[in-house]
Amino acid sequence: MLNLVRRMPRYALVTGMLVVVLILAYSAIYAIEKPGGIADWRLSKATGQTETLRFPLERTSQEAIRQFRGSFIEDKYKIILRVPIHRGVLQFSKRLQDNNGSDLKVEIAKKVWLGWKWASGGGYSFGGDKMDASSESALSYMMMPIRLEEPKGDFLLFGEIGDTSITHIVVKGNEAVAREYTAEIAKTDEGYLVWYMILTASVRVPFDLQAYTDQNVLRAKQTITTERENGSIGRSSIR
Repeated sequence: MLNLVRRMPRYALVTGMLVVVLILAYSAIYAIEKPGGIADWRLSKATGQTETLRFPLERTSQEAIRQFRGSFIEDKYKIILRVPIHRGVLQFSKRLQDNNGSDLKVEIAKKVWLGWKWASGGGYSFGGDKMDASSESALSYMMMPIRLEEPKGDFLLFGEIGDTSITHIVVKGNEAVAREYTAEIAKTDEGYLVWYMILTASVRVPFDLQAYTDQNVLRAKQTITTERENGSIGRSSIR
């Protein structure tokens, strides 16, 4: 056998070694990313699950979300916005049926070596009048872990704008925030104004969420005190 290896052309030997390395690398990655694999075990443990959840591994982000959530999303919610972010996609949706309140749901898919997997999701629903320019509510918000990075990951802060005079939303720095974060604002085809921002894992509560007009007039302010929080912010009395 040793003599046979010695007689093999150098390129054939190198090619064979590369094939073996690639097979071993793929096997290791698959063991981590397969449904119910090491990555799923870590995420399940981090979220307090007693058993390992199985997150489908799919070719697209939308299919990964659909396979994990099942028909629940398609039957009860309409996708209004999909946003690419670093190593992932945010998928925003609203309830299909008429609603006398404000609601917004987000699903997060992350890109892995072998495809896409569901990473996180959540949403809120408030009763009362719909949020619009004439409402006392300026915007809604929710903060939640995004889990695109390991071991802890980042946070997603998002919501819907009810006061159309609001043009920019920021997280103001205090001792808990080293710098100012500015939200992205997107208007959907249906006319909804959705805002969102990614906060790094180093950010700690409490911090201030503030919304301004294009004239830099403060329209809404809220102090966020927990890493899992949602609510509706009224218009500021400051003019």
